Amino acid sequence: MKNPTQMRSMALREYLKSFFHYAGLRSFAAVGLLIALGFAEGVGLLLLIPFLQLIGITDSAPTGIALVVSRVWQDTGLPLSLPAVLCVWAAIVSLCAVMQRWSTLLNSRVSHAFTRGLRNELCERMARVQWLRFTREKQSEINHVATANLSSVETGTYGLFVVISTSLVVGVHIVIAFSLSVPMTCVALGGSAVLLLILRPLNRQSYRLGEDWRRTMSDLYGLLMDHLSGMKLAKSFGAEERHIKSFTVLSCDLEGQANRFAGVLASTHMWHEIGSVGVLGLFFYVAVEWLKIPAATLLILVYLFARIVPQFSWMQRTWQTLLNTLPAYAAVLKLLESFGDAEEPRPSGPVRPLELNKGIEFRGISFRYDKSETRSVLEKIDLFFPALNTTVILGPSGGGKSTLADLLIGLLEPDEGEILIDGKRLEGDLIHAWRRSVGYVPQESLLFHMTIRENLLWADPTATEEDLKEVLKLAAADEFIARLPHGLDTPVGDRGVRISGGERQRIALARALLRKPTVLLLDEATNQLDPENERRILDALEGLRGKMTVIFISHRLSAARCADRIVTIDRGQVLDTAANELQGGFHNKIRAIM
Repeated sequence: MKNPTQMRSMALREYLKSFFHYAGLRSFAAVGLLIALGFAEGVGLLLLIPFLQLIGITDSAPTGIALVVSRVWQDTGLPLSLPAVLCVWAAIVSLCAVMQRWSTLLNSRVSHAFTRGLRNELCERMARVQWLRFTREKQSEINHVATANLSSVETGTYGLFVVISTSLVVGVHIVIAFSLSVPMTCVALGGSAVLLLILRPLNRQSYRLGEDWRRTMSDLYGLLMDHLSGMKLAKSFGAEERHIKSFTVLSCDLEGQANRFAGVLASTHMWHEIGSVGVLGLFFYVAVEWLKIPAATLLILVYLFARIVPQFSWMQRTWQTLLNTLPAYAAVLKLLESFGDAEEPRPSGPVRPLELNKGIEFRGISFRYDKSETRSVLEKIDLFFPALNTTVILGPSGGGKSTLADLLIGLLEPDEGEILIDGKRLEGDLIHAWRRSVGYVPQESLLFHMTIRENLLWADPTATEEDLKEVLKLAAADEFIARLPHGLDTPVGDRGVRISGGERQRIALARALLRKPTVLLLDEATNQLDPENERRILDALEGLRGKMTVIFISHRLSAARCADRIVTIDRGQVLDTAANELQGGFHNKIRAIM
């Protein structure tokens, strides 16, 4: 078990490694520009020496760095006059301002590029992860990591550049200070080092507060998503106050954590202010009483350390902010690794739909969601779905019908046995081609927050108006859409909330048919339809008999009338099959398990 310090160090190493990977050459260009900016600021500081000479504050004879600056100035051929010095100083300050602008823009682009790279990779891995692994991840956590956590990482990345740029400027100042007086520079740096050691516990506290903040925000995201999806139920139960209370508790926790982190930053600033006074007092005492530093050199040193000490304070607080965001990056990294470890094999070439000539065979299929359990959801299933036939799968809820559908699509892999498509094992590239061949209508039909037309065209962007009319008629959706004020251009709302459940299912069925699938798979597609609309869909399915392979999962006996073949499943086992013979004993057997 790693201790907090090791975890923090590991997260920081991974963060820097990932940053330079995603940011690429621009990150090195940004650092190079920061070095140039620090050098330019150092040159501007050195102009203090000829300036002090001109106004009469100078040593009797220039020595050390002062002598070097004087000779460089003479070599330029410029007159040692106040206008000349001021013009050069103004030019250098202007150059620093231009470089600072370039640096700020480049830093922004690099930090955004880093975040974009993480976001895109997270999206790609999420899209390619195995379905079983995806279902085990809390959806609100994915949402939280992809939004709030990545925003925190972006803030921390910009703070990283602040730390780098400030460090470089401070480094240049320290070099100049050493050239003026080694003892005085050691006094100032020693005092600053003591301050950093005193404030080190606040760094650890910043990281812990970042972890607490991330966990509470994750809980808040989850609660908010639950509230949004359960708002209708909460209102119908009169449970609004419970929702408000649970949300308020987490919101107050966040407020407390934010205030505690603000306290850490305020304490850091306070101790730096107090420590700076002590360091500055010691600095003056040693300079005047012990070392007898000349006035000109002392003025430059005072100016230098008046700039360096606040920079140390700024670096410390920015570093604490970066540490505070590291848990957010660790959460992004954890999700990336989790999805990456369970990534599906990618197709080796172009993916094209398949034709089904013989049929689909389940041979000795067993499946468990929890691999540590001995009991299977499906146990030793042997089934054959003939091509161009309509197979109806009947059975009670929880009997394994939807699991069988997920296996048939290739979303799940069996623990035992094999699935054959026209005699070929469903694996590798065949899985991707097979999915392109299946039109799937799930039990709870999801519509996107778009118009009906856009929802349909999502399945096939090249579909014509005639194609849309044809599938809407087949799905018994043409009449109710014709009655809508805007017809196909009617928005359906978030997750289709503006239309009824039955209407959503009919649009979802039309969307599946628009793909012109080899196999049409319906998972309880009529469970929210009234008898009349159910009859229309069943009539449509009867019209597809012999033209398309249809697998219809249902718990309604009425579905059996459109079947060429009936399969009954209960408790993970196939109980019986029949060729559309709902008579006598078979009819009673189905009724007994439904």
